[in-house]
Amino acid sequence: MNTDRLIDMLSAELEAVNSSRLTRTLILALTTGGAIAFALMLVTVGLRPDLWSSGHIEWVAVKLLFALGVIGTGALLLNRAIRPGLEDAANWLLPFPFVAALVVAVSALLAQPQAWRELLRGATTFSPARCLLLIVLFSAIPLAGVIYALRQGAPTRLKLCGAIAGIVAGGIGAAAYAFNCRSDTIPFIAIWYSAAMGICAVIGAELGPRFLRW
Repeated sequence: MNTDRLIDMLSAELEAVNSSRLTRTLILALTTGGAIAFALMLVTVGLRPDLWSSGHIEWVAVKLLFALGVIGTGALLLNRAIRPGLEDAANWLLPFPFVAALVVAVSALLAQPQAWRELLRGATTFSPARCLLLIVLFSAIPLAGVIYALRQGAPTRLKLCGAIAGIVAGGIGAAAYAFNCRSDTIPFIAIWYSAAMGICAVIGAELGPRFLRW
């Protein structure tokens, strides 16, 4: 059997990948992962006791706005990365939520230079470590779900795709943690939430080449 005939036989029954199916799979992974992360937050640390007071619910909204901005931007990029040839078209959007949060955080620090330590430390001395640990914990299952969704497509830049998946999962973990987090300062949110998502990005970048290979 010559090579041309073999190629013809192998390609005879190929079907085009359903683009909308890939998008639906990714959306399902994100929503399911978000629900599981929220449930895990409830059964481990629970809601902050003063959550529903007017002042604190506004801070939860700020945290959610940042996390959802990261999730939305990252999901858009993943929806492109799952298809060969579209991986790099909009990657410049990814840093935007982080840069915006950092600009606001720096402005807050410059406005209160005498309170830098309190603004960055949060509610307690252990708040930064707790933030990093819980966001990474809550992001674990969402990351597994997103990687599964990506495997249904054909990503080619596996390390980059894995890193973006980690950032998105970290955003989901941050959104869940926002309902428990007692540290209500912009610098704390911008620095430590971003750092936790960065850890998730590193984990995702390591997992990508292992689990997204096709």
